Amino acid sequence: MATVKLTINGRALTADGDQTLLRVCQANDIDVPTLCHYRGLPDIGACRLCIVEIEGSNRPVPACTTPVTEGMVVQTATPRLESLRRQTLELIFGERNHICPFCPRSGNCELQGQGYRHGMDHVRFDYLYPKLPVDNSHAFITLDHSRCILCTRCVRACDQWVGAHTLDVDDRGARSMIVADQNVPLGESSCVSCGTCVSVCPTGALVEKRSAHWQGRLPKAYLSTVCTGCGVGCRMNASVRYRQIGELHSASGPSGNRILCEKGRFWMVNPRHARLHQVMMTVAGKHEPRALDDVIRECARRLNSPTVKQDPSRVVALLSGHLPLETLHAAQRFMTDVVGSPRWVITDRSNAQSTRQALNIDAGLPPLAGLRELDEADLFLTLGVNLERNAGVVASYVRRGVLHRRARLLKVNPRHTWLTDWTDEHLFSERRRDPLILAALLKYLIDLGAADRAEIPKGLAKKLAKLDDDDISLVCGVEGTRIKRMAEWYAAAKKPMIICGRGVTKHGPEGLIGALNIVRATGNRTEAGKWRLMQLALQANSYGARLLGEPGLNMHDFDPHSADIAFLVLGDSLREWPREWLQKLRTVTYVVALVAREREEAMAAAHAIVPTAIWAERGGTYVNLEGRLQVGRPLMPPADGVVDEVAFFEQVAQAWRGNGQAWRPPGLPAACRGLDDGDFLEFRDDSATPVDLTNLQALAEA
Repeated sequence: MATVKLTINGRALTADGDQTLLRVCQANDIDVPTLCHYRGLPDIGACRLCIVEIEGSNRPVPACTTPVTEGMVVQTATPRLESLRRQTLELIFGERNHICPFCPRSGNCELQGQGYRHGMDHVRFDYLYPKLPVDNSHAFITLDHSRCILCTRCVRACDQWVGAHTLDVDDRGARSMIVADQNVPLGESSCVSCGTCVSVCPTGALVEKRSAHWQGRLPKAYLSTVCTGCGVGCRMNASVRYRQIGELHSASGPSGNRILCEKGRFWMVNPRHARLHQVMMTVAGKHEPRALDDVIRECARRLNSPTVKQDPSRVVALLSGHLPLETLHAAQRFMTDVVGSPRWVITDRSNAQSTRQALNIDAGLPPLAGLRELDEADLFLTLGVNLERNAGVVASYVRRGVLHRRARLLKVNPRHTWLTDWTDEHLFSERRRDPLILAALLKYLIDLGAADRAEIPKGLAKKLAKLDDDDISLVCGVEGTRIKRMAEWYAAAKKPMIICGRGVTKHGPEGLIGALNIVRATGNRTEAGKWRLMQLALQANSYGARLLGEPGLNMHDFDPHSADIAFLVLGDSLREWPREWLQKLRTVTYVVALVAREREEAMAAAHAIVPTAIWAERGGTYVNLEGRLQVGRPLMPPADGVVDEVAFFEQVAQAWRGNGQAWRPPGLPAACRGLDDGDFLEFRDDSATPVDLTNLQALAEA
């Protein structure tokens, strides 16, 4: 883009030809007032506060929508402009019921701030005092139309960033109002509860119920950390006072993401379980307060029992994938190096064994696609995943692609989800049929000439070619013609993306292998050599836990009679466990739970309970689903009585071994050492890896 020369307030400046006057002013520290402008959103010139004068024109123009031109001479702060801006503000104040002393945003309101800035001490026009409703139907958000200035920030953010387009403007003129969907209550709409509209609202029109009056007139001081709600690992800023979190906002990361999901924005600060503050042990069937040393001595005594000495594998550990990598690594190495038991597992329920087998994790981390690849995809194929519930931010990428780029959305899922209504094709397949459907999809891609036969074992393509639509319909449980149509769309797409969830991996590695086969056989890689395939990590460190090696425990086939001691290292994990897991834990001889809240897993099965830090009190390292290393920082010091898990295992090792034989935690795994916050882990080179299509034999032989 060619550069242009212009003059603003007597300063000679240069700018790119595609910039607006407002962007040039902001880049050169020239203050221009705004209300409807928000960084990252398209400008519409609604508020008229950013008006400027251009030499040769009698009419002021909005700086946010006026492009720069060669030789332009601009004034941003003349007496005429200041007078017009004040009149505009007075009209905004008089149009609706902006009674500042009663507004929860008073002291931190952009409209109020502009009024002070322009010397407003009264309004010269009559107040209209319209009777406007307050929509309090949403579980977390209140919409007060009396305080809305119709800047449409919320509408644009909901459309451009969230991809939901739940909010819009209804009616015209003074009767205009922000509405949800077809003017239904916000709590009954298609709102995904991400809270983005609250973050961008300049007034008290949209507020979070929990923290509406929390901030008051105090200056906003934000601390930055990493959300531990899921594997996306969103960066977020939190406002903290007196050990309470008032507001959470996206800190634009990772990979430029600008939103949080419902889990990260609201669930993290609205826990369903009470906090634990005391170490407890079971006495006569009841939990009673005890000293930490009592628990450590009891653990050491049981580790020193003859049965454990003879068979260390009778000690097991269940680790939450929401914990920092330092904690997970310390617990895993305590089990393997100190106790000598390989029986540990990450409790993310995503069947890590299937994932490791399908992606050959032991040979190095596979080059899977990241968030930026989602933002360029022209087709999404989702398999066995409820994106809206398990990865709300990933769902926003899919919605944006469908809404703005007209990307196709194909789903294979036995359940109806929020995104089902947006799909071009949804196969309501029976469980465990994903590998067969993917095999059929590859068969049609071969027929279309979209799959490289050199990547397919000899003889298999011929077997697949013999199958007709009726055969495939019978084996897959869905019409073969529908799978064929999906293959045609996939073949026509330039940058298709496959997203696999727990519904695929929990039944074994075949489904994920089938998805990987399609990506390889069709040559769908990014310019950097990554597969256009995303395997969702349910917990914050599910991806990082892959660096710890092969788990030696599987809860689905775990025999509780084979364990004498179980360490449950849970933190404040939000996800509930299956009932069958709880029944198994109740049978274990001695269970020690390191947990932050009164979880059923701890209270019902544990013989000793050790309170640990919540997510806001932790710092540490996380690896998100892109393979990006991220460092989270604590928002507040740990509460009284909280025990650090790493220190706990150090003390147990010391008490058990004795004689000054100290054990030191290993810190980060070797793959993470030397990396800085935001760096990517090293991926293996899969350019020459042959395609494994053995899972397709079932369909070929059927």
